[in-house]
Amino acid sequence: MGFLLLAGCDMAGPGFRGVPAVTREVEGSRFTIRVKDRMAEVIRTSPEFPARFGPISERAQLAVAQETGCVPAWVTGDPAMMVMGLSCDGAPAPRQPRRRTISCEIFDAYYTDRLGGSASMECTEY
Repeated sequence: MGFLLLAGCDMAGPGFRGVPAVTREVEGSRFTIRVKDRMAEVIRTSPEFPARFGPISERAQLAVAQETGCVPAWVTGDPAMMVMGLSCDGAPAPRQPRRRTISCEIFDAYYTDRLGGSASMECTEY
């Protein structure tokens, strides 16, 4: 018998260590948010399947806007962890990092003890 253990981790990423975290929930998605210098790091801590970047990033952007009063001008990352550039009080957001991100969504995944597992994926480059 196989077991799948999912644990939510909300440890701060590079550039956000030591920044106080707040938790927000939007439409059933729970996020840990850290804000520093018009940039926000958002970590999804609620389990979701399938975890699709588009809908989750929309909820994350709403959570950040509610928390900060700033407008997320861009978002990069994947369904679990995102970084956003914030436009606050009419000031422009910082430039988006040049590094491209690939986000993959898993569809129709299955696993059996005898045959192993398989999944269909769709990947998008941001």
